[in-house]
Amino acid sequence: MKNYGISQNLYGEIKRLGAKDMEICMQCGNCAAACPLSTGENTFPRKIYRYLQLGLKDKVLESPEPWLCYYCGDCNTDCPRGAEPAETMMATRRWLTTQYDWTGLARLFYASPKLEVAAFAGIALFVMSLFLLFHGPVITDYVALNAFAPAHYVHIGDEIMILIVLGLLGSNAINMYLKIMQGTKVPLKLYFTQAPVFILNYFTQKKWRKCGTGPSSAWARHFFLFSGWVAMEVLVMIFLTSFQTDIVHPFWHPTRIVGYYATVALLVGSTSMLYGRWFKKEENLHRYSDFTDMFFLVLIFAIAFTGILVHFARLGGLPLTTYSIYVIHVGICVGMLMIMLPFGKLSHLMYRPLAIFLTSIKAKAQHDSQVDPVDMEHEIGEAFKTCMQCGTCTSVCTSTHANNYSPRLVLRNLALNRATDTNVDDVSWNCVTCNSCVANCPRGIDIIGLIKSVRRQIGEGKFMPEYLQAPLKSLEKEGNPWGGKRSKKTDWINTPKIPVFSQDKEYCLFTCCTTAYDDTAAKGSLSSGTALVKLLEIGDVSYGTLGTAESCCGDQAEKIGAATVNESLIKANTDLFLKNNVKKILTSSPHCLNAFKKNYPELEENTKTIHYTELLDALITNGSLTPLTEVNSRVTYHDPCYLGRHNGIYEQPRRILQSIPGLKIIEMQNSRKRSQCCGGGGGGAWHILPIDESHGVQRVREAMDTGAEIIATACPYCIRMLNDAIAILGAQNKIAVRDVAELLLQSVEASYISGQTTSANQEEYHV
Repeated sequence: MKNYGISQNLYGEIKRLGAKDMEICMQCGNCAAACPLSTGENTFPRKIYRYLQLGLKDKVLESPEPWLCYYCGDCNTDCPRGAEPAETMMATRRWLTTQYDWTGLARLFYASPKLEVAAFAGIALFVMSLFLLFHGPVITDYVALNAFAPAHYVHIGDEIMILIVLGLLGSNAINMYLKIMQGTKVPLKLYFTQAPVFILNYFTQKKWRKCGTGPSSAWARHFFLFSGWVAMEVLVMIFLTSFQTDIVHPFWHPTRIVGYYATVALLVGSTSMLYGRWFKKEENLHRYSDFTDMFFLVLIFAIAFTGILVHFARLGGLPLTTYSIYVIHVGICVGMLMIMLPFGKLSHLMYRPLAIFLTSIKAKAQHDSQVDPVDMEHEIGEAFKTCMQCGTCTSVCTSTHANNYSPRLVLRNLALNRATDTNVDDVSWNCVTCNSCVANCPRGIDIIGLIKSVRRQIGEGKFMPEYLQAPLKSLEKEGNPWGGKRSKKTDWINTPKIPVFSQDKEYCLFTCCTTAYDDTAAKGSLSSGTALVKLLEIGDVSYGTLGTAESCCGDQAEKIGAATVNESLIKANTDLFLKNNVKKILTSSPHCLNAFKKNYPELEENTKTIHYTELLDALITNGSLTPLTEVNSRVTYHDPCYLGRHNGIYEQPRRILQSIPGLKIIEMQNSRKRSQCCGGGGGGAWHILPIDESHGVQRVREAMDTGAEIIATACPYCIRMLNDAIAILGAQNKIAVRDVAELLLQSVEASYISGQTTSANQEEYHV
């Protein structure tokens, strides 16, 4: 999913196009409740109001909803704040028209009515001048319109004009399609099977009937006007040589009947709508109208009026009058079509049915979710159905800021039993299981458990993302997700050698797979592991490792829903620990800590698991480790999600850093419980995202804003993800990632070796 930035100018742009009161809306939803077309997820105009208030320009561009509004006005009368949602929808449509138009003319015309009139007049005068220069014989004894303006030449002109107009409107429609359908996979045949939806709505606007029916309804009036427009276009564009003749057909001739109907429909329809907009101004609609709304109705009236005058002048035997009015009539027609159809009000003839068509395709392209609600309830209970839709989870979600993932919508779609592959299955992979949603949910809903259940069912249905296939195969074959050989699990460190664990050792050091198989350019996870081992030696800690016998803790397998693989890893490690009578597990990774504490039921009673920061903090407190050497650096601490929110360890790493002389700690705006995720949890470490969607990039930018030289952390995944982000940003000379253990070792090691206090060379420790 793409990143949705904030546009500071969006509010002003929409306001200039007619929106009156976006700041008044308090998102109560009355407008959506009043709208007869607002159903399911299309809660417009409330949703569009929200996008506009937040400046979510790309979200508005992707939304077909503004085109689905027919301005019945019910939302206006039902708004408790007296806002004008219908006018805002109209203004949004104008803005969308300017965004689809690649020429930029629509924006200019909406900004300047004088320019729009001038452009129309210029085209009309140009067409009239062509008649003055290239007309045929001017016969004054009788009306010979086809001699003055041969129908077959005029028809060629029609075709040239319509090709230009359709080229402009078609290219704009393609822009609309690309914005609305981006990221949606649609089978080709669906475009053909749903084509009748476009045709039906183009000619009937049948959805409008839900807003009121009857002979005086807005739909009936619009249909009458539109039918006249279509009738006139058919006569002029297809049957011009039969319609424009010097033979006076009898009254009941088809061309005269259709011509009269079209004229009456256009005259009556445009007059009625002009009256409603200019004079009547009903309470719930048309209280405000843009210039272009009036101008195009005036032009429709002028086209119909001049057209019937040509007919009457011909019947009256007035040659010069007929020719003169004909030239004016054609000039108005061409000017209106060239300006209004691709760039103005009339463009809605294409955009509205296209929006309905694309909405239908997107709905049809979705498939039922692979998730069985009954299975989910059995696994995690019914608590997720108690969601109040307050949106707290989404507001604090790191992925929401990165790629618009919304836990609230996932909960809603599951609770309402309307989950699809698009709105639940696919988006569930955007969750990085950082636990921010659970920590802040006022109802205490286990949203992470729900996501795991969704992923498990998807994975069992063989719909797991491709980027997770290789890690899963590696877990099954080698007991780690990084593709490393099990036999090389301990190759990552040589000095000092890690002793083999035996029952006389106090701690069994469990090395994270990310540390053991670090293949990144920075080798940050490997360096942090080496620093930890050295500190354990300096602190005279009784520890050992089970080395190649260890398998991955299973955290990532569990979070991506690979239940079978996770169960296999849990059994292998449980048997290993029990066999070797392990009483204390020391983990280098918060993910391992979380897994052993929460996913290994057989270890709960007799085996304690701690994170290395807890042990180092205790060693400093009891004097086993004494930081003496100054480390003159500005450091900001990044709280790993699985150490902080998942396990409540916030202060121990900070106390370690505070114990280091010379170290200046600068907190980021989002720290402790509000810490932003690096993106490495829940399978995110293997998900390659665009730069603007990267959690790590966002976090590094936040760290750089503090002025810190070093990002300190205590998790191999965080080290890996943040180092990758620094490389992506090209910020290697501005900031670096260091493990808490590395910084502590800098302060402890030199004095330990020399036996006296020394001052570290500033150049050695600065970035």
